[in-house]
Amino acid sequence: MGSRLIFAHLGKLLGWFSFSSLGCKKEIMKHFDKEVVGSDKWLMQLGTLSGNPIASVAGLKTMEILRRPGQYNKLREIGKKLQEIQSKIFREQGIPYQIVGDETLFDVIFTNRNCIDYRSTKHDDISQASKYNKSLREQGILKAPSKIYPSLAISEVDLEMTRDAVKMQSTP
Repeated sequence: MGSRLIFAHLGKLLGWFSFSSLGCKKEIMKHFDKEVVGSDKWLMQLGTLSGNPIASVAGLKTMEILRRPGQYNKLREIGKKLQEIQSKIFREQGIPYQIVGDETLFDVIFTNRNCIDYRSTKHDDISQASKYNKSLREQGILKAPSKIYPSLAISEVDLEMTRDAVKMQSTP
């Protein structure tokens, strides 16, 4: 026994905007076009991510920039610098931590345990993580509650701001 794909719906974040697409056989897909099937057989397709023109343009521009020579290397260098800044400060301050992930997508887990899988990341010191995230926000650093997504737009000034914000998180 096998399975057959009848309908595919994909959602993704491109260029910091949410976007989605769907696909299926032409005989099903045509029902989303009122001009093709008429009002009686037309299916309305709505959703938060659907057909977002800003997301489409931002995503295409992001992919165009990433295709330029050296951009992935530059992104990795920025991510590595962010990791090094934080590692140095946490070591100096005696804060147990682990950085997990790749230079292009990583997270800081506040633990002295070895993080080898998803379950082991759940030993994060929530209090320390909250303090860290709050300090970054208060110093103007945009960061989701978990994970760090480096950007090609990060400058040396931004790296210094990040350094200062990470240092601040350990002060009472």
